[in-house]
Amino acid sequence: MVTDRTRTDVWQGMLDAARLGYYYQALADRHRRKHTVVRFLLIAAAAGGIGAALDALPDTVRLVAGAAVAAIAAWDLAADYARKAAVLHAVHIECAFLEIEWAKLWAAVDRPGADDAKIARENWKLAERLTEVTGRAGAAGVQRDEKLNEECAETAYRVVAGSYAV
Repeated sequence: MVTDRTRTDVWQGMLDAARLGYYYQALADRHRRKHTVVRFLLIAAAAGGIGAALDALPDTVRLVAGAAVAAIAAWDLAADYARKAAVLHAVHIECAFLEIEWAKLWAAVDRPGADDAKIARENWKLAERLTEVTGRAGAAGVQRDEKLNEECAETAYRVVAGSYAV
């Protein structure tokens, strides 16, 4: 028999995996958009520099375009949105797999003869994996966004509760 405590812990773990999956997907999308914007700005500045180099534009534009290319390239290098987006996408995918594992564990909670200790151990293992996976975002220099996290939590809780008719 599974205790209420273990049942609650498994449910919370599944909710956390869902929430974090939505959150890291949203962060990955945001970083992909930023990467795209930076690249378009770099292309625009470079095009201005090419036009200035061809004497089609005044010398002032040549200086501004050159400075803009250097500044945007430095921004791109420092922000590293592409790498962060890739890391965040990988974290999102791993959270989705962990959510599936938690869903299986949630189903096991109600099986006849379910072993509380075994389910509790598996829940802890999943929680440790979730912590390890989500830690990669911080290691990649991704800043937390509490407002986005709260928005994703609402979405995840609504979707998961709807899936289980809670």
